[in-house]
Amino acid sequence: MNDKSDAASDVSASRPSTSGLGWEEFSREVVDFFASIKLAMFLFIVLAMTATIGTVIQQGERPETYVQEYGEEAYRWFLRLGFTDVYHTWWFTGLLGLLCVNSLTCFYKRFPSVWRSMRHDKVSVSLSFIQGMKQQTTLALSQPKETVAEGLVRLFAEKGYRVLAKSDPGEVTVYATKGIMGRIGAHVAHLSATVIVLGGLLGSYYGFQEFGVCLEGQTYHIPRGNFDLRVDKFWIDYHENGSVKSYNSTLTVIDQGTPTMTKTITVNDPLVYKGIWFYQSSYGDAWDQIEAARINIKEKASDKILATVDLEWNKEKAVDGLPLKMKMTDFVADFAFNSTEKKVFSKTAEHANPAIRLAVDERSSVQSTPWVFYHYPDLFEIKDSAYQFEFIGYQPKKFTGLQIARNPGINMVWIGCTMLVVGMTLSSLIYHRRLWAKIIPGESGVTLHLGGTTHKSQIDFQKEFKKLTDKIQAKTSS
Repeated sequence: MNDKSDAASDVSASRPSTSGLGWEEFSREVVDFFASIKLAMFLFIVLAMTATIGTVIQQGERPETYVQEYGEEAYRWFLRLGFTDVYHTWWFTGLLGLLCVNSLTCFYKRFPSVWRSMRHDKVSVSLSFIQGMKQQTTLALSQPKETVAEGLVRLFAEKGYRVLAKSDPGEVTVYATKGIMGRIGAHVAHLSATVIVLGGLLGSYYGFQEFGVCLEGQTYHIPRGNFDLRVDKFWIDYHENGSVKSYNSTLTVIDQGTPTMTKTITVNDPLVYKGIWFYQSSYGDAWDQIEAARINIKEKASDKILATVDLEWNKEKAVDGLPLKMKMTDFVADFAFNSTEKKVFSKTAEHANPAIRLAVDERSSVQSTPWVFYHYPDLFEIKDSAYQFEFIGYQPKKFTGLQIARNPGINMVWIGCTMLVVGMTLSSLIYHRRLWAKIIPGESGVTLHLGGTTHKSQIDFQKEFKKLTDKIQAKTSS
């Protein structure tokens, strides 16, 4: 029996141990993965590629725009991959979320140790600790240890160090530190990426951005803000050579029927009300209204010009010397006719085929509403009328293009940007430097063991350490 049990124990001992991966090891591996610089670099590269796609391929356009430019098959792939609106796809949001996890994990893994080192000043160190530093020296000084210690404290304080000293039996230890805020700069920058991304996601999902074409004197309802916006005036300032200097709009907010605020906006100087921003974005010629039109009135029988009149928008005018009253009621910049709905419309915003509609009252016996074309003056004629009307010129009405946007995450983005600038400044300009000095008395004076370290800029610290050493020797020898 004993032989069998011994044999069984020998067999079990010869088997390799197969201990599973514990929770502590697994969690450590997960943290290391999400905090890795490789993951951060991968995310930055993929996000840069995605931003390139979103820049090259126009976002949020109508389907026919993509089909015309890229073809129908490419458009189908764009829809599958979300390339027509990449910034709102699930995978782009996932990439941003993963970047936040990477940033927060880096902060979680590295910052606590830095914080502990900031809170606890390590004054009591061994002699071997100082002698093991990269920057260290040993000086034999003839002065008493109290005098040397006081001199070191003053010198370090003059150089901007915060100094602590500890006197032990037979020795004095002096500890000096400065630039401790430089240690947190990189961590603040890490955290800023998360704040910026979260602000961008908040604005992307809960904000909006639209474009409005507005005419002077018109009032428009802003449904997302539940108020009205009136365009009081729009004008363009020109340089002496005729080029555009600036374009401006005076806007009035009307809330609950009461004018609340008025502001003249220009490019980069928007109006803000209830968190909605109105930017001066563009301008152009309106495609549905004009300021005035010039009409030649010709005798139909002889083709002789009897009068030339200027009609203002939607204002009736009697023609001197002729039994005519005329009014301009409609305008289209690029005439088109929908035969199904029997409606005239402008097929583009370009003034490619302008036409106006007249309301003509001739001797109170002939009333007509003809369309008169700028490029085709003889296209139509009025039945039973003695006159032919020729559209020879017009003054376009300018519209102001307003970019209307609300971004509830903009404050978070600005906070994140400020954190990034502060963090990069701290990390780039301030270095955490620490010095230890151990003063050990001897027979003819003291032995000073001086060492120091920095987390960045080793060359600059080496120069500073050399200057401190020279100054200590100069002061003690004088």
